[in-house]
Amino acid sequence: MGIFRRKRPAAIAREVVRDHTYDDAILDIAAEEMDAGHLRAATTVLAECREDPEVRALRAEVLGEHAIGHADELLELAKNNTDPDLWLLAGTAFIREAWAIRGSGRADSVGKDRFKVFFGTLRKAVGPLHEAAKLLPRDAVPWAQLQTAGLGLQVDRDQKDEVWREIVARCASLYPAHWTRLQILASKWGGSAEEMMAFAQGSVDAAPPGDPVVAMLPLAHFEIFLEQFEDAVQSRSALKIATLKMRYFTRHRDEIAAAADRWDSAPAKPHPRVLQAHNLFAAAFALADDAPRAKRHLLGMRDHVHDVPWAYVAYLADDLEKEYSELANKYL
Repeated sequence: MGIFRRKRPAAIAREVVRDHTYDDAILDIAAEEMDAGHLRAATTVLAECREDPEVRALRAEVLGEHAIGHADELLELAKNNTDPDLWLLAGTAFIREAWAIRGSGRADSVGKDRFKVFFGTLRKAVGPLHEAAKLLPRDAVPWAQLQTAGLGLQVDRDQKDEVWREIVARCASLYPAHWTRLQILASKWGGSAEEMMAFAQGSVDAAPPGDPVVAMLPLAHFEIFLEQFEDAVQSRSALKIATLKMRYFTRHRDEIAAAADRWDSAPAKPHPRVLQAHNLFAAAFALADDAPRAKRHLLGMRDHVHDVPWAYVAYLADDLEKEYSELANKYL
């Protein structure tokens, strides 16, 4: 007995969609147009959502990614116009170019020369974003992008707090701005786990019923989970790693469930970050082995996988999609 081990069944490969956790067909068409060299296509889809900051923030973010390599060109176009959408897109493109140069690794993995180019490119974003904010004074999105630039430029905390106040005055629950603010407060960016968690809990308390911004709570827990997981890896303790994976989210399940219930407490409203929020809750409940809740949010994801939190879940794994598929198949 016990001589022959049961073979672990192979994971059924799921049709995973990466880097596309939103539903916006108009945005997809504009992105294709930009890829074909038609840069002005982006301004039309940005202009039509000026009164919807959540949609506008998503579109600026995605189109900025597709504008990498064209930021200087967009800036020249903006200088010959008074179009706030061109200024916003130029500033966002410089941010995206800067982060493409830096890469996503820890600071100690980025060389001195690369950091110099990163900071130089990032500083180019500031002027255009201020111009966009001046042309549309009620628009929260240029301020949200300035917050991202400030994070990378490592401006002092007073400046970060000032930008945060400008965002909240215009859109108190803007999802991507909350995401960046949480990163600013995280230990890895000079904050603390306590301050970050207090912010996440406050975001849940202040969230309108039915708003996915409550996903800041599982996001904060994943940041702490990752930090503890990296410490366990550094100590080379297999027991610590296994215990952390099994117990961290089980310990915090009730708190995360209360946040999920707040999201469910009102009829669902159209929101461009729904798939991202489902990702955070699905991963948290799967790791907590809460089958009903994990299934609900995995279904909500529709296999559209966001790198955060799944890159954290698959830490040290070679294949994120395989890790996701194994966990998803357990509950679906």
